[in-house]
Amino acid sequence: MVILGLVIDSNLVPAITRDFLALKRQHFPGRFPTGPALSHVLTEIKGSELLQMTRSNSRNKRRQAHMFRTKLLDLVKRYDCRVVGRVWVKENGKSLKVTASYCYAVQDISLHFSQFLLANQSQGLLIADGRTRAQNIEVAHSIFTQKWRTGGDPYPLMQEVPLFAHSDNHVGLQIADLIASTLVFPMAAAGYCIPARTLAHSSSRYKEVTKAHGEALKDLQFRYRDETGRWRGGLVVSDPVGKRPGSALFGD
Repeated sequence: MVILGLVIDSNLVPAITRDFLALKRQHFPGRFPTGPALSHVLTEIKGSELLQMTRSNSRNKRRQAHMFRTKLLDLVKRYDCRVVGRVWVKENGKSLKVTASYCYAVQDISLHFSQFLLANQSQGLLIADGRTRAQNIEVAHSIFTQKWRTGGDPYPLMQEVPLFAHSDNHVGLQIADLIASTLVFPMAAAGYCIPARTLAHSSSRYKEVTKAHGEALKDLQFRYRDETGRWRGGLVVSDPVGKRPGSALFGD
């Protein structure tokens, strides 16, 4: 399971929105034949489809997926975006505690985002991809009780608790989803998962994703040292199965 946050300067949202819509039209022109250009935000390119193309026996489909990922990384690098997040490797025969893990991940991302804001002398908002009303409330409340407690705000530069939105209307959410599903997920599957359980998790093609994009993704992380000198932030991997280090995500 991958939970990922994308950090971007709010002043750049209009420009990256138009450039991302142009990227979708360039690589999937058949999806956008007519209509106002801004309406094309409503047609999402799904990560599951790009993963199928990545695993395909068709060289052309694999090349199309590779080029889209390359251009996507070029886009977020050009706009000086940063990524933080968590990856959980599921143990065989055990289910993930998804709700608890999601709340923990959002708290973790909020802490790292706050450090980013501090380093850049800025303020910000966290906009999350909406799920169900009950799930959204539980996640937001886990931040609310920490942010407004009398003992001090751990997220002082976040202006509010997380807000929830539909990815159909937000390019930032679409980009974050694609980075998580078409880059981090296959790289995690290649680096940590036991082969031959399911095609979606054990495709040998995923190693090609790590080889092609591992260094670029590593460079997009926002990492910092805490008060003890320990490195924090970036993409953190919890691997109870093989106890492998986080560097394995990038093929190191």
